[in-house]
Amino acid sequence: MMTITTENFILLVSALLILGAYMIYRHGQKTYDRGITDAILMHRQGRLKYKDCLDDRGVKMVNIEIEPIDDED
Repeated sequence: MMTITTENFILLVSALLILGAYMIYRHGQKTYDRGITDAILMHRQGRLKYKDCLDDRGVKMVNIEIEPIDDED
């Protein structure tokens, strides 16, 4: 029967947690980069419209409107 020592188990779990955290971090970076790229392309196409405003407490906010894609049938 195969057994694993406590030290090896802790090492394995630690390695898996570090790998998982890194993968989650990389996924977030890629998603953020893709979102910025999409916003730039929508702005260039004229679909992204925004304006600055102040909320009730005087904090600067941005109102964003995205027009739908025109389907060419």
